[in-house]
Amino acid sequence: MDVDTAIIGGFLSGAVAGAGARFGRLCSMSAIEDALVGHDYRGAKAWGLAVATAGLATTSASALGWVDLSTSAMLASRVHLLGTLLGGILFGLGMAQAGTCSFGLLVRAGAGDLRALVAAMIVGIFAFAATAGLLAPIRDALLGFGVVDLAPVGGASLDRLLNQEVGPTAGWLVPTLLFLILALSAFLDRRLRKRPRLLAGALLVGLAVAGGWIATTLAVARLDASRVESLSFVAPSGRALLQFMSAPFRDVGFSLAALVGVIAASFAVAARRGELRWEAFDDPREMRRCLAGAALMGIGGVLAHGCTVGQGLTAASALAVTAPLFTLSVLIGAQAGLKMLIEGTALWRLGFSPRAE
Repeated sequence: MDVDTAIIGGFLSGAVAGAGARFGRLCSMSAIEDALVGHDYRGAKAWGLAVATAGLATTSASALGWVDLSTSAMLASRVHLLGTLLGGILFGLGMAQAGTCSFGLLVRAGAGDLRALVAAMIVGIFAFAATAGLLAPIRDALLGFGVVDLAPVGGASLDRLLNQEVGPTAGWLVPTLLFLILALSAFLDRRLRKRPRLLAGALLVGLAVAGGWIATTLAVARLDASRVESLSFVAPSGRALLQFMSAPFRDVGFSLAALVGVIAASFAVAARRGELRWEAFDDPREMRRCLAGAALMGIGGVLAHGCTVGQGLTAASALAVTAPLFTLSVLIGAQAGLKMLIEGTALWRLGFSPRAE
């Protein structure tokens, strides 16, 4: 029996990431909120550790010839600068409204959170609408502006840029030092070391990203896939809905298998720890806020070509120059969203009564 490397690798990578996030309670929105509101940086440092793990593992695998990033869409020389920045802001704003990112929605849905399941479906609907549906013309118009061609300076990866502008030593030394600083920042934090589950979860998520690159490199070599990729969860949510409704299992590949792996592993970990709970929206106000946030994440993720995992972790592990730009934009959007929530301003207030609910 011929095994599809892309599907198996996607499921396993997603499962490791989902198990790590569920076991360690790793959440990007919680990390941002704790840092910006509570000045508690442990969650942010844990995400930094995930980035460092993914980056060090991916670059090491690349040096050993296990990963070939040459066909990755994340390293295309033409960078949609406006899409990255605007998409990141919309995604961060949506995260604040929904309470987590698109990846977090899948992790929560696996443990029985019906709010997250509904929101994840909304992410998928708006992602597909922005990719090939009603919102696609708007997306195309926006992405027609702010395009920067980085081919003259070595391409859209930090190592190639440094290779050309500074020298080959800087091409590997600077990224390695940056990843080591992120890792040490986590391990040297005494309070964070008291949360070993969070550290373990960050390590697992980072290794899952590197595993995705390795799996799809092998899949390309076996002709099971046309390009290398790793974990990302906005556009695949839209494709998953389309597959479910119209063409099940016809074009399943790495990204859809990874999505299923996240949900399955989250369910398994939650069941093992006795954390399975049916949860629903508390009131219409929470529902409106969550669904509006999911819609923003779907649109923003398509504009930015990724989510907090796709651009924040996967692109960073490949040293894509868009990763820090996206991360900064997400922080700006999330801070604005948190301010709206704290001050009581409703994003969705479009003719609804202003009375308190």
